[in-house]
Amino acid sequence: MQASKEFTGLTMPVFSAFGWAGEENALKYALSQLQLFIESLYLRLPADARDDLPAFGLSAENQNVYLATADPFDKEAFIAFNARPMSLEVQLGMVGQNLLSKGLAAVNKDPVAAHHVLTQLDPSWTLRVQQMQIDAEAGERAHHLDLYKDSVNNLTEEQAREIFERAAYLTEEDKWVTPVYLSLRLPSERVAAMGLTVLEIAAELVVALMPTLRLFTGRKPKKARAARTAKARAARPAEPVEETPAGEPTITGSIKAMADSFSYVADLKPLHIRRGFINLTPAHWPFFASSSRSETRDVTVVFGGRQDRHSSVWRLQPDDQARLVLGPQVHEWLEETFATSESIRVLARRLDNDEIRITLEPAG
Repeated sequence: MQASKEFTGLTMPVFSAFGWAGEENALKYALSQLQLFIESLYLRLPADARDDLPAFGLSAENQNVYLATADPFDKEAFIAFNARPMSLEVQLGMVGQNLLSKGLAAVNKDPVAAHHVLTQLDPSWTLRVQQMQIDAEAGERAHHLDLYKDSVNNLTEEQAREIFERAAYLTEEDKWVTPVYLSLRLPSERVAAMGLTVLEIAAELVVALMPTLRLFTGRKPKKARAARTAKARAARPAEPVEETPAGEPTITGSIKAMADSFSYVADLKPLHIRRGFINLTPAHWPFFASSSRSETRDVTVVFGGRQDRHSSVWRLQPDDQARLVLGPQVHEWLEETFATSESIRVLARRLDNDEIRITLEPAG
């Protein structure tokens, strides 16, 4: 079974191979595809994420690929992609004892801020704080119990304070260590249907995990670039906006009536502005879906008197949430126009040629 040297997506053999006992060739093929995946993903990450995770590669022993703070990848902190028979698991692990000792001390200085960082993640992420016993002679770890294992959405401030205080206390004892994990599973069939889009989604997941990683490593994100001057902004060529034909009604639809148009007001968070996307809802995805298996839809975005044809709407798992991912020009406009906690109005309509046009404007 020959593996292509050009990554085209994680196809079904990547996942089913791990469920076939004795299928050596299938396993080799699966690992080769994962290797291509992590190499392609690393190149797509923002520079600050690559700085924080300089090590990456394939672990044949663990049958996964990883981004890590150092090699060996499972000695400090890492983000691993584990191929299971029925899913692709994304896992952030803080496992190094020295890292945990310093990281938990930092977390306990401001548990409210730590709770906020964790609960900003999608509720589909599972937080696990494990208590493991260390064998004094062999140095091996054995599971003892879970201090917490549930959705990040169910973690209260009081729980966060109690759990991380206990974890910090135990980690200072020679016989205990308390690794912290965040994990998310994506169904393998849907991942296999994504093609190259899996790289964009995986990159978004990595970026979403960086604030938690930095809680424990103590690293600070690089300062955001300064806003461009008005002169520099004016130098960027703008695409002409096609005017709304005379007599065409204004878009006044809603989520409940989206045959040809809808209007939706979305709240913007710091991550949305920094990464250039706008979250819609699962109820919006059918408006964009060209088929039951489609995962993305190219759209035209009208913004600030300009027009962009490099934006798209993604279908996110596991709840089919729709996300508008902005092209570079629209992203720059979003950064310059909106502040944190402001709202933006999304006006979408389907044209006669099946093109979808989205107009963005302040919600005020």
